[in-house]
Amino acid sequence: MKTTPTISGKTVVVGAYTFDQENARKELSVMVCLHEYLLSIVDHIGFRRFCNALQALFKVITRNTLKSDILKLYNDERMKTMNILERNKSRVAITTNMWTTSNQNKGYMAITVLYIDDS
Repeated sequence: MKTTPTISGKTVVVGAYTFDQENARKELSVMVCLHEYLLSIVDHIGFRRFCNALQALFKVITRNTLKSDILKLYNDERMKTMNILERNKSRVAITTNMWTTSNQNKGYMAITVLYIDDS
């Protein structure tokens, strides 16, 4: 059952809201990967204060827990990809490309997989 938020000044009162710590942790892992944030973001006082202001029920995790969550997310996505490729009836072409940035001396590798699916 969804209810309409009640706005009183700068405070919004939401009825029948359910907070999901596990979903919040998953979204934190996705955010860190998507934006390439350091795992230590969870140790930053500004991040902790922001999380508390946004949702006081959220328990900020440690960087080791974040690392474990990211590895779980990786394994879940890897399994989804492997299932897609196993069900695929066509051939798969895999190419790689490697390069180094000139200003940061960081190496990168991209892997591209091309295939035709059933649709």
